[in-house]
Amino acid sequence: MLLVNPVEWRKPTTAKSAVAKMGEAYVEWGGKILPSQLHFLNEAYKQDKNGKWVYNSIIMNAPRQNAKTKMLTAAIITFIYVYNLNIFVTAHEVDAINKIFNDVMNTVQQSPELLAELDKYSSVKGKISFNKGATITFRSRRSNGAGMGQTADVVIFDEAQELRSGYEGMITKTLKTRPNALIIYTGTPYLPESQGDVFHEVLKSADKDKKVFAVRYGVDDDSVDVEDEKLWKLTNPLFPDVIGRDAFNRDLRVARQGGELGLMDFRIQDLGLWWEDKVPPAIPTELWESAYRTVKHDSDTLVYALVYDPKQSVMALSVAAYNGEDGQYAPYSVITGEIVDERSSVESWNWIENALKGAPRDTTLLLDAAGLNNPMREIIPRGISIVQLSGTEFLASQQGFMNMLNQGTFKHPNNPTLNAEVENASETKSGDLWKFDNIRKGQTVAGLKGVAEAAWYRSVNLIRKEEEVINYV
Repeated sequence: MLLVNPVEWRKPTTAKSAVAKMGEAYVEWGGKILPSQLHFLNEAYKQDKNGKWVYNSIIMNAPRQNAKTKMLTAAIITFIYVYNLNIFVTAHEVDAINKIFNDVMNTVQQSPELLAELDKYSSVKGKISFNKGATITFRSRRSNGAGMGQTADVVIFDEAQELRSGYEGMITKTLKTRPNALIIYTGTPYLPESQGDVFHEVLKSADKDKKVFAVRYGVDDDSVDVEDEKLWKLTNPLFPDVIGRDAFNRDLRVARQGGELGLMDFRIQDLGLWWEDKVPPAIPTELWESAYRTVKHDSDTLVYALVYDPKQSVMALSVAAYNGEDGQYAPYSVITGEIVDERSSVESWNWIENALKGAPRDTTLLLDAAGLNNPMREIIPRGISIVQLSGTEFLASQQGFMNMLNQGTFKHPNNPTLNAEVENASETKSGDLWKFDNIRKGQTVAGLKGVAEAAWYRSVNLIRKEEEVINYV
């Protein structure tokens, strides 16, 4: 079952499920528990006549600051004190996992009745134990192996927008032997830097799977009116009781300072803009469209990049060059770039050899084909200068390419393939820099990466102009 913006949940109701009753009695909600919270806890944690959960997977997706942590605390203390279960809680960031840990401990310590059952706890070890044997284990997903070896009755994935399928599969195996196992996913809509590949899939499954219960608050249109208070209320169950108008107006004021990107961020974080199969592109559409120019390039300044995408088994050849003398721009003032071609790596590689045959001598080729680098060297024509970027240089190329777009020094032809890859590219953080990463299954951004590498390399390795020769007689 999937519910989207359930407006009927604003109607008064009473606590019916065990989780709703425990949440109402013990959790500090910052005031009285709201009807929307009671409705969710009642429906999500229903049990049949044998005490089994009606739903084996529960999903909550909502904009930030809508008390998802409090809802988890209500469930956790119920699992501990009513059912004596072992719980594993995981989140992407350490701060997020600490927030849940602290809220659970505050709830326990504020009640003499709950505190009496507490055995020991450690925020360093990320574990809380109780007298009757129940435990709560907290782990950040920053470590890929976090949670291995755990045995739990309930698994909670917070920040589910960052959850990767490999980690999800590893952790849910701990539930195999549990007859009444439960998985809970909570999170916000995808951001441009989000790395998860699970959240949208489990949300989509709720419409078809009777054992999955999901609630999503948010809009689907990326052009909605950000000043529409009806949308603020529709997409935020805590507005205006907890999240006031002043908070929204403040966020909106900050968003406007960021232009179109700022307003898009407001739609995502404040209105829950949901991208079903992608996130907003790493390269803003407006910025990309402003760089569209058919500019004649200088063939003596060509830099090619050969990039292999192992996930999609795609080989891409891209090219960049300085502009020549065409009247639009001063010579060598901008860099142009495009994808030459993309093909399956299992096809014959002759197309790569043929594309490079006509290149001037001393043309640079950036080889980024991973395990295929050595066999690729065998087919590259003589006279081509081969360069392999280091990891730091690769990241610098992605950042440098973005800088060129912002500065207006990169131009591109209106190439449908390249346009599609820009729309498909997400921003993946890596230290202080970032790189492109594909989102949709079955699609690649190999060609876009190649364009970025070639354009960056051309911009930082200045061409050597021939000096005028003066003959004295």
